[in-house]
Amino acid sequence: MTTLNINGSKGSGNQGFRQVEKDTWSSIYLPAICACILMTVVLFLAVSCSKKSDTAAKISAPSAPAVTNPAPRTTASMPAEKPKKVVAKKHRPANATYVSGTYGVSFSYPHKYSLQAGGKNPIAPVQPNFLRPGAVQVAAVDMPDDSFPDTDFSSALLNVSLNTGMSAEECAQFVPNSKDPEAAKPTTVKLGGNEFTEVEQMNGETNRQSDLKYFHLFKNGACYEFALDVETSRKADEELAQVDRGKIFQQLEKILTSARIKGVEMPGVENAGSTPVADSKTEKVQVVTAIEQK
Repeated sequence: MTTLNINGSKGSGNQGFRQVEKDTWSSIYLPAICACILMTVVLFLAVSCSKKSDTAAKISAPSAPAVTNPAPRTTASMPAEKPKKVVAKKHRPANATYVSGTYGVSFSYPHKYSLQAGGKNPIAPVQPNFLRPGAVQVAAVDMPDDSFPDTDFSSALLNVSLNTGMSAEECAQFVPNSKDPEAAKPTTVKLGGNEFTEVEQMNGETNRQSDLKYFHLFKNGACYEFALDVETSRKADEELAQVDRGKIFQQLEKILTSARIKGVEMPGVENAGSTPVADSKTEKVQVVTAIEQK
């Protein structure tokens, strides 16, 4: 009985020790093994993801040039655009030139002025100042009436006429001004390429005055006259500034400075005693427009 109990006690003790040893190994190593496995899985997934991203980057990298490459090909295939022609702006003409083929007279005047060429039986805008009758009206240039606003300026013009029934000595003289016995005597002046005999006369009253300058030149067997007229007017109740006549004469004298008289066979010179008449059919007139210079 005793022996059986002792053996039975030893057997149960070994089984208990094995059970304890088994439980201790499981509780110590099993969690560590699981943790290692889990870390290995996570590390594997991380490495796999990084490889996939690198592979994706390597695959997608060449796509960038594929998008940009067609652009130069398209541009190269397009035809070159022709340069547009730049059209220069046309400037408004500043001056025009009057040319008389019959009397050989030519001069330039501002385009905004108005020109009146002589025709058959023309009426001169101003009274010629020749010693002898027989004046022929050639042309006249009028300044615009609104050239000097808010002043007593009325009108201004340059008139060209000639007389074929006079000598060179008579051409250098003028009709005496009966209203002004002390009027200035004729003087010699040079304007442009011509040398003129000049005289100035004043006519009119206080509210309306006419300031006239006559320039005579003998050529082609005839006496050429260039008359510059500046008129002022005002009413008794008007308060207007007095215009500078000298400035107006300067503008008219610019036209006179450009005057040219070429040699021509003057009609009516053979019969100097007769009164020449301008014939519109024989008068050759040309107006040439000059383009404004920059």
